Amino acid sequence: MDDADAISDAPADAPSEFIVARSSGEGADELERLILDFSSETRVGRDFGAKMDAVGAYFSRSPTELAGRTAEVLAVVGRVYALWTYEERVGTPLEKRRRGKALRDGVARLGPVFIKMAQTLSTRPDIIGEEAADNLMVLQDKVGPFSSAEADEIIKRELGWKGAVREKDAAKKGPAYSLYKELSDEPIAAASIGQVYAGVLHNGTKVAVKVQRPGMARRIALDLHIIRLGLIWIEESGLNGSEDLDKIVDEVGAGIFQELDYTIEARNADEFRKSLRFLNYLFVPRHYPDMTTKKVLTQQWISGRPMKNLSLEEQKLMVQMGVECSSAQLFRTGLVHADPHEGNMMFTDDGKLALLDFGLICRVDDEQQEAMANCILNILNSQWGELIDNLRIMQMLPEDPQMWVDANGNPADYTKDAGSWKIISDEEFKRAFKVCMDGEEGNPKVRANFTELVIDLTKISTSYRFNLPPYMVFIIRSLTTLDFAAARTNCNMYEVAAPTAIFRALSPRTDRGRRALEQMLLDKDGDVNWNKLLSLSAQANTAAEQGGEGSLSTDADVAHAKEAISRLVNDLVDSSAGSALRRLAKKARPEGLMPPPSIRDQLVQVTRASFARQMATFSFRAFFAAAFAFARSALSGAEAENEQCEVFTDDAERSSCNERVNRRRRRIGILLLRSKLQTPQGFLSFCSILVLLAWASITGAFMGLRSKIETSARALAANLRPRAPTPPTAIA
Repeated sequence: MDDADAISDAPADAPSEFIVARSSGEGADELERLILDFSSETRVGRDFGAKMDAVGAYFSRSPTELAGRTAEVLAVVGRVYALWTYEERVGTPLEKRRRGKALRDGVARLGPVFIKMAQTLSTRPDIIGEEAADNLMVLQDKVGPFSSAEADEIIKRELGWKGAVREKDAAKKGPAYSLYKELSDEPIAAASIGQVYAGVLHNGTKVAVKVQRPGMARRIALDLHIIRLGLIWIEESGLNGSEDLDKIVDEVGAGIFQELDYTIEARNADEFRKSLRFLNYLFVPRHYPDMTTKKVLTQQWISGRPMKNLSLEEQKLMVQMGVECSSAQLFRTGLVHADPHEGNMMFTDDGKLALLDFGLICRVDDEQQEAMANCILNILNSQWGELIDNLRIMQMLPEDPQMWVDANGNPADYTKDAGSWKIISDEEFKRAFKVCMDGEEGNPKVRANFTELVIDLTKISTSYRFNLPPYMVFIIRSLTTLDFAAARTNCNMYEVAAPTAIFRALSPRTDRGRRALEQMLLDKDGDVNWNKLLSLSAQANTAAEQGGEGSLSTDADVAHAKEAISRLVNDLVDSSAGSALRRLAKKARPEGLMPPPSIRDQLVQVTRASFARQMATFSFRAFFAAAFAFARSALSGAEAENEQCEVFTDDAERSSCNERVNRRRRRIGILLLRSKLQTPQGFLSFCSILVLLAWASITGAFMGLRSKIETSARALAANLRPRAPTPPTAIA
């Protein structure tokens, strides 16, 4: 039975006295209807300011409620601030300070809005300071559950049901008398917005049921209103040089409002599953539409373990999959899971990565995707000038560089000193940026993870103006969260992300990206830049070579990395992603496709070694088995399976997809080959490469055959050698 249809035995034929109108929002109060109306919003954050103005007007009619909650917030802020300034004033040693824990506890006590806002601001030490940022990085959402009786009432109200929730509480068995065959009496997990129960549908399918806490919409709206007022006051008071605090609050607040509607989360999960279907190790649970509303989400059960319960080898593999998955979101799909902390990831029993909780997402356009992919390559190659250009495309740097100066025009720290921004030359900024990234002369920097890069950028941002567009708030938080796990398992995020970044650079969708690719791979005469291709290949394979001495990589990690690279190469060859490369191949001069001698030597060595390995392990049984399988496939007319066609569950659709993909691959190959063989130079280059590869294949086959004969001869000699007689056993 298909998962999407598994809900077919839900209580559709229930007695009429059990059925009432499903909750659709009409019965909700004015405030809830306001904040859960997303009809005018096409992306997170749009029109949020107008929505919050309406929220402010609503609470202006309830001054007592607003004043009471504000007093509660100020009491927590006051206690933390008093301890913070006291330990600062008396010079308490770092290891004895209690203010970091007090800050975390205070934020956690205030609820989900303050927790998510603090987690987001932890990526902005330029605003809140490094010590506060470090402490908020590890802030966890810890809250107790609400009563299951209350949860049952919410489930029944949302699903329009008057009967029993669990079969054991119903008068009779079956879907006509209860919503679920089984549902745990207590939640198996609780968070600030909702809690989760383990359940079983009447058809035997295991499910997870998430129920939203009562009164969350009102509480979140009130807290966002208070925070927004407070941060705008801080910004206008001049206590901090940052001018984008209100944008951060708006972006996070808009995301939290979307999290309150579980139908949006369900749609996001469906979109993620479809957009990332090329990752065969990723599992995104399906939801059951007939059992899902704004406040109740019923979805597939995941059998797996969280990262904290994994072995070190499994953790390493899970982090590798997580980083690769995030890279695919950033550089390929543009749909980014904005909250990928360890609690939202699981390692399934069959070795896959399961993602949970799609309430908070952000979207990245093509130009920003290409700029971020190029940033990874710039960092790997220490190309700081190009990195600056890409940061400008991402709106993280102003077009005119600016430096913070005091009243006398001297460089200052805008997080501590009064002053103003002064426009400086691009050359001056690039020099300062290079020193920050590379270190002082004679003391070069070596960066092992993303967090160290963020620290360096934060340091330079205290003197030179950086912007943080709202969409980058979630991306930095997402990458920083993954980076903590990567550092713990000795996984280098740059290296794991490099193959996907290179894929994006080689498959541009914008005119700027296509021009950059042509300039990189073709010289002015139209010849292929083979050295640049080799450099990109070496960087892509770095991820597969992390298993060196001192590394925590295992055979499984290396195999996964090689599989990832192979998958990306196949996508470039088989799909529309490789159209830019195919256009360049057609545009290149035929004689320019002939690689230089050094690369020809490498091709010969690789081909020779491959044929030598095959001949060394050759057996007639395997040969005839392979020949028989090939003949059977050819006679049956079956098309080769393609990974991109696995999304189709219907055999006819999958077969049709495979046929189209294979036909397209053959047609593209024939067109490219024909375009290059039409000239004498192209024909000569093609023949030269064929002769080289044929020579390498023949010599490699003879080398492998000789190795096989020598091995067999040694084994035969060992068997014919007379064995020493076995000494008699002594008898006591």
